[in-house]
Amino acid sequence: MTSPASSSRETPWMAESLADQFELANDLFILPTPAGAYFAVSSTEDSRVRRLLLALLRHRSSPQVTAEFLCTCLETDDEQEALEVLHRAQSLAWVEGYEQPRDLPALGVGKEIDQLVPRLSSVGKGLIIDWNGLSLSRCGINETTADALAALGADLIGLQERHAERLGRHFGQTSHGWAAVDAYGSSRIGAWPLYIGDKRILLVLLGEPRLNDPSFLALVWLLIESYG
Repeated sequence: MTSPASSSRETPWMAESLADQFELANDLFILPTPAGAYFAVSSTEDSRVRRLLLALLRHRSSPQVTAEFLCTCLETDDEQEALEVLHRAQSLAWVEGYEQPRDLPALGVGKEIDQLVPRLSSVGKGLIIDWNGLSLSRCGINETTADALAALGADLIGLQERHAERLGRHFGQTSHGWAAVDAYGSSRIGAWPLYIGDKRILLVLLGEPRLNDPSFLALVWLLIESYG
């Protein structure tokens, strides 16, 4: 994944008209940002913005944004409603426009994931496990440590499922990640549930996480291509 050209970052591509209606300013290709990709797969709760983000990630190449495309993604005939959802995603920095399309990495899911996961950790170590604790990818971690982390991850998954609603209701806690931190509050081991279609996956990273790296977008994109 490459960073967008400066011109695509500086050019406004959503505008609000004098009649308080949204309109597309440019014909650009759009993709979620890493933060948008995380929001898309961090929960199964339905929302219009999440539906849009997931629709974008189900394409092998970043789609060109048009009112017709947005209406199709959101299953609505109301163009203003669709543009409002896009504007909401843009205002949260969950989507970004490009002058040229971006394509899904083409080396194959297994090879790509093994390259992407280390980039998400300050120490280059991590693994991906499914809801049963089965390791789908292991990077920079020996088998014994991976088995221990997989068992821990399976327990965290159960904890997350049991208490997610309570955390949101009583504490307003929207983050679904869990971490073991040191005395300074820095993460030593972190775990993030990802909901990919009907498959539940746990991303476990050692060291400081780097989920805002473009590699996280590429990882989610590949996982959705395979499982979503």
